[in-house]
Amino acid sequence: MIDLVVFTVLWVSVSLLFEWIFHTLVHYGVYYYTATTQAVDGEHAVAFILYVLAPVIAFVVLMLVYDLIRFRARKSDGVLRSRHQFRTNKLFIGIWVLISIGLNLLFFVHPSASALEQMFNSEQARLNRQDLEVDVVARQWQWFFSYPQYGIDDAQDANGNSILYLPVNRNIKFVLRSYDPFHTYAPYSGVIHGFWIPAFGLKQDIIPGETRYMYVHTSKVTSYNVNPMVRVQCTEVCGPGHPFMVAPVNVVSGNDFQQWVNQQKKMEGQ
Repeated sequence: MIDLVVFTVLWVSVSLLFEWIFHTLVHYGVYYYTATTQAVDGEHAVAFILYVLAPVIAFVVLMLVYDLIRFRARKSDGVLRSRHQFRTNKLFIGIWVLISIGLNLLFFVHPSASALEQMFNSEQARLNRQDLEVDVVARQWQWFFSYPQYGIDDAQDANGNSILYLPVNRNIKFVLRSYDPFHTYAPYSGVIHGFWIPAFGLKQDIIPGETRYMYVHTSKVTSYNVNPMVRVQCTEVCGPGHPFMVAPVNVVSGNDFQQWVNQQKKMEGQ
């Protein structure tokens, strides 16, 4: 009985310690850097899971350490195993299985199912809005960005490199395609790429022959120069140039975005 009391006190203490550690981690950012509302929602989901699992993690770790120290076999026992060892405990196993099932059901409902419902509702609502549309074409090993609503066919910086500009506090619709303009002998000659902006908290595979979509809502003015997480990064191994398939992202104010649009039109001779 004394072991049960001691273990319970230690378990509560370690659980509180883990909760404090996870709270500190969440305070400083689970995703390290976020620039969209979707990334913030993802952080909240991870935080919920960490807070719920803190007592479970504390129990497993403490049980291993406590048993290793408290019930280890000693030379004075004269045997190769501890006198306290037993093979099974049906009550403990039953409780552990029920708790495991309950936690899995909880996480299935929230944040998994609830987050999916929120995403579906959000995308359905966007059908009636004029989001900023950005066409994204991936090829080995470069990104191409175009803005059909503004007549921009290939967004580039002053050095001719692809660059992505977005206005802050706007809903963005990415239209994702894979294509290789240097190999036109087949209708869909591209390879699989992965469209990922770490600070946006979302990733979408780009499949040859398919058109895929990704929606985000930008939440802060930022850029690749401010934080390297604000970049487009390919996440599918697509050949020897895969590590260098990167493009900088700039999230700017509405006025600065309009100025950039005008500059792009001048560069394209419009």
